[in-house]
Amino acid sequence: MASVATPLLVLGAGQLAATPDWAVPPIVLVVVVSPVAILITTSALVLAPRSARILRTYAWREYICSYPPFGGRRDFLIALHLPTGEEVMLHTTPFRCDLRHKQNAYPDRIWFAGDPACGGVLSPVGGHFPVRAVNPALWEEPSADVQTADARAEAAGLARDGRYLRRWF
Repeated sequence: MASVATPLLVLGAGQLAATPDWAVPPIVLVVVVSPVAILITTSALVLAPRSARILRTYAWREYICSYPPFGGRRDFLIALHLPTGEEVMLHTTPFRCDLRHKQNAYPDRIWFAGDPACGGVLSPVGGHFPVRAVNPALWEEPSADVQTADARAEAAGLARDGRYLRRWF
């Protein structure tokens, strides 16, 4: 096996040495950018059907929101203020996104479709920039008063067997 691989390596190195200087930066760019492009494309292909399923199950609802300062990895937490007076924290996934500045004429309001206990889809008012959001409390240790998911959450793919799913996407 080593006798076959050695000529291939030499041939590859010879081909690289014969590459003109102007072609090296585009080749390096393709090698560096391709994995990132594949990651973004894969994320989009996974998230689009999931977000569509949530939007078919839940309607957009407008909530008052705030953006609490929070350092570290969850810079863009969004606090939804529910009509019951409860405050639910959500953050966008799989990439962080500051929805305050995404063509948002009403930064104190946000549209949300989904189950606040688990997550759903967020968008600035108007629905023109939908982003998947999850509740970070699902990753904490479960307490004794764990909420059970309803049938709508299961139909939207947010829960299975009465339990909310712990997934980032």
